[in-house]
Amino acid sequence: MDENVLRKIKKIKALAERGVGGEKSTAEQKLKKLLEENGIVSLDELEREQAEFELFSYNGKYEKKLLMQCMYKVLKDLDFKTYHRRGTKQKVGIYCTKAEKIEIQLEFDFYKNALHEEMDRLVRAFIQANKIFPDNTPYDDSELTEEDIKIMSMSSMIEKRNRRLLLEGK
Repeated sequence: MDENVLRKIKKIKALAERGVGGEKSTAEQKLKKLLEENGIVSLDELEREQAEFELFSYNGKYEKKLLMQCMYKVLKDLDFKTYHRRGTKQKVGIYCTKAEKIEIQLEFDFYKNALHEEMDRLVRAFIQANKIFPDNTPYDDSELTEEDIKIMSMSSMIEKRNRRLLLEGK
């Protein structure tokens, strides 16, 4: 069994037992959710090494790509097999231990949230790079935030598109 997974779960459990205020209740909820989602009654179950078929849900091709990368990171094997059950859209299944399932889900949840933050920033940068707004839009650069600077930097790296050139066939 992956010791890192067990260690993370034990840390969440310790935080749930000894935490203060909001962090304690958040840790309790996270631990309860993790154990319930994975059908685990006690931490002793995690120490079993028997692989079972587990399904993971994703939403869209970018989340699928991210999920597959998280699976690769946890399983440390390029040859793991994925399965798609008939009638299960946007779900992928693999054989893994309960501990590996939890680790994959923790990784995926963390990076999925980060990906969505970055995708939001990317869309705003794409709009800026391609000037998809009216010509007379007011512009105030007196108070640029750190987020504005990130978007400006990102937009400078985006290839600009031009409908006129597309229509002219160039």
